[in-house]
Amino acid sequence: MNQSNPSLKETRGPSLWVTEPFRVFLPLGVAASIMGVLIWPLFYAGLWKFPPPLQHPRFMIYGFGFAFIAGFLGTAWPRFLDAKPLKRIELILLVSTWLLTQVLCGLNQIRYTDAAFSLQVLTLIIILASRLIGRVDKSLPPPGFLLAFGSVSAAFVISLSWAITPGGLPPKVYLFTKLFLWQGLLLLPILGVGSYLFARIFQEPDKEAVTAKPHLRKIGVWVAAALIIGSFAIEASGWIRTGNLIRFSAVLIWLGMAAPAVWKGAITSTRARALRLAIGSIALSFFVRSIWPGPGYALVHLLFISGFGMTMLLVADRVTLGHSDQLESQPSKSKLWRWLIGLILLAAATRASADFKASILVSHHIYAALIWAIVAVIFWVKVGKFWWNRNVT
Repeated sequence: MNQSNPSLKETRGPSLWVTEPFRVFLPLGVAASIMGVLIWPLFYAGLWKFPPPLQHPRFMIYGFGFAFIAGFLGTAWPRFLDAKPLKRIELILLVSTWLLTQVLCGLNQIRYTDAAFSLQVLTLIIILASRLIGRVDKSLPPPGFLLAFGSVSAAFVISLSWAITPGGLPPKVYLFTKLFLWQGLLLLPILGVGSYLFARIFQEPDKEAVTAKPHLRKIGVWVAAALIIGSFAIEASGWIRTGNLIRFSAVLIWLGMAAPAVWKGAITSTRARALRLAIGSIALSFFVRSIWPGPGYALVHLLFISGFGMTMLLVADRVTLGHSDQLESQPSKSKLWRWLIGLILLAAATRASADFKASILVSHHIYAALIWAIVAVIFWVKVGKFWWNRNVT
């Protein structure tokens, strides 16, 4: 059989999943996001016995968000360093700790969930760091990838501190760590990796991509990161508007110095339009909250759903198509992404509106959860077929 199809071993099988672990983690992440939102309607229907406020963010960050981080860095980090790809045992350990974290979260064992997540993060840190050892080329990864690595390292320290302090951290320290883990763990890698990747999404055919000069990109990435981390400390001290204004300024600096393609690049495809909307949602969420923080978690969901959520799905789509040699076959106008844009924005608006009026809180929680679940299923069906094979016709 192998003789009749010599490419079979190259296009199927565990070896491909190990060398390109995004093929394992993207479906896991999408599944975690579905679980993370559906616990709300299940709870309201009396079918989920645990109150979701502590579980929901962990499913979305530890499950959805970190699966995308592990899948992307596990694939791209060795390639950028020209190092060995992941080993089978390394992937098994990463997936096992990820699954353990989700199971414990589902059982509402919050401290053990945080502990398992810290173990999962530590596993990824060790795997990535090991690719820096024994190389002939001693150069470091690009600043954006180092920022992502630093963000992951901070997540380890924070989640471990949550797990080993049963009495809880001091209020201001806890709020700082919460802001970093719920926002910074995703925002910093998006800005870091996006400073390299996003220009390709806006690139016009047969034209040079709009990119920043390397020294400006480096400065923009690190200045934005420093401002964002500082803004968490400021907000944790009670200055919510100031903290969000600083984060908004950090995004503008990043756009101007590190990722000019996001605002200067031509909108030549539906995906480029979606990315501009996603980054715009991130900036808008910070800007609006710098003027008016809003009730509850309303406006933060502009950041989480239409900002982080849409950006991560776009990056997952790009990575999947690129590694499956399908980029050239994709039309610039995508019906898939038109539907996804509309549904994601609807989910964000529905969830944001829920906190404005008590009488619609439950119904809009449910509607927003169901809409995101539909988004995740559509994405899985349309993009997921490329996760299993390198070439799909």
